[in-house]
Amino acid sequence: MKLGYRITRAALLLIPALLLLFTHISLSGVSFAFGVVVLLSAFATMLYLFFHFDKTINAKIILEGLADAFFGLVLFTYPVPDKQFFLIIFSSWIFIMGALLLVEGIVNRIDSKNFWIYILAGITFPAMGFVIMNYNPRFQESVPLLIAIIWILYSSTNLYLLLKTKKDIYKN
Repeated sequence: MKLGYRITRAALLLIPALLLLFTHISLSGVSFAFGVVVLLSAFATMLYLFFHFDKTINAKIILEGLADAFFGLVLFTYPVPDKQFFLIIFSSWIFIMGALLLVEGIVNRIDSKNFWIYILAGITFPAMGFVIMNYNPRFQESVPLLIAIIWILYSSTNLYLLLKTKKDIYKN
């Protein structure tokens, strides 16, 4: 199975995270960048599913694309987004992505040489989602940096697993 769209999704998530890390963008800028990237990654997942419709597709890939599309649309269609709303959206998104990795690690633990990567990522990302959701308002200036670090960890974990195993991160 060709992985071009899956690698594109992981790279799409990595590029703005690196930009966030090296530039000083406000939380509203981070919110806009996150919305654009998750909608683009949902589109990449949709293209992946469209071109591989005749093959067996794991339900986790569909859930990942639906979560990307849902959170991107909610972020752009919410009437008056504020900082706390974005933190809840990002926390929920990273929680779901971490839960998918954790489930994949537990279900395929016998087959996977990367069992501990799945388990550690599956525990780390939901925990970081709770950290961001309950972040102290006094430290709002550091939220974009924390989001960039989590974003880089998530996308680089996916890129590593895709490129190392030459298979999708969610096994069939």
